[in-house]
Amino acid sequence: MMPNPATVSAALRHVFDPELGIDIVSLGLVYSIECGPRYIEVAMTTTSDSCPMGPAILQDALTVLRRSFPSSEIHVEYAELPPWHPEMLSASAREVLGLPPVP
Repeated sequence: MMPNPATVSAALRHVFDPELGIDIVSLGLVYSIECGPRYIEVAMTTTSDSCPMGPAILQDALTVLRRSFPSSEIHVEYAELPPWHPEMLSASAREVLGLPPVP
């Protein structure tokens, strides 16, 4: 399968924040996806810079992408800025967490 932002995003929906049980795309943790025929670059963050599960989540993202796109060179990097904020949650994630919709 040729990587593109949609297929990479779909693969990353299989990576979950273990504390919240919600995938990293719905949480708004994936900031950017860049793809070419043989490479994938993902910039992502965690819900806080002191998140104890942060390294494991980034490793899970790398593992999922390597399985999904075995012929691609893959880089997953941690992005500190902008800091994550609950407004980055998708509507479905907000619903799961019992938060009101963003106006």
